[in-house]
Amino acid sequence: MPGALNHLLGGWSLNGIYTNMSGEPFSIRSGARTSNFSHESRANLVDPNLQARLQEAGGLFGPVLFRDSTGFAVPAPGDDGAGRNIFQAPGYWNVDLGVQKGFELTEKFKLQFRTEVFNAFNQANFDHPVSATLGSPSILSTQFGRTCCATVAPPTTQAIIQTGEAGRVIQFALKLSW
Repeated sequence: MPGALNHLLGGWSLNGIYTNMSGEPFSIRSGARTSNFSHESRANLVDPNLQARLQEAGGLFGPVLFRDSTGFAVPAPGDDGAGRNIFQAPGYWNVDLGVQKGFELTEKFKLQFRTEVFNAFNQANFDHPVSATLGSPSILSTQFGRTCCATVAPPTTQAIIQTGEAGRVIQFALKLSW
């Protein structure tokens, strides 16, 4: 392309990373030591149709996986409760994008402008109660089933924001090569 048109339309590149994962399996704990008083057992499942899913619960900030603990019970003494890892946490997806534009200033000097967007669609990915900031997998806990309040940070933003918050992050860079 002619010089001026090449500076405007040439030298562009676009890249991206798309991540999609299923949720981790997890267990619901009873909150009581029913198995020889040696460890906290898993809760018994009272409602076999119960599923872990993100939903709103009145009076609580953020989503929960279970509205309450009525679908579970503390197992009898000596019993270990329901099976291990019978529930699945919410899935995770994220898109990171990058746009670059190269300028050839002279034969010796080159300039690159780069924009990178981490979590481009500002997707909130919530964790299961075992790993949540404010939540518990124990049916006797007042925080049972909550997934709030920090979301799961995509690996690409871990170096940028170590807070664990996964909001959209945009960064710009300018690089001069000679």
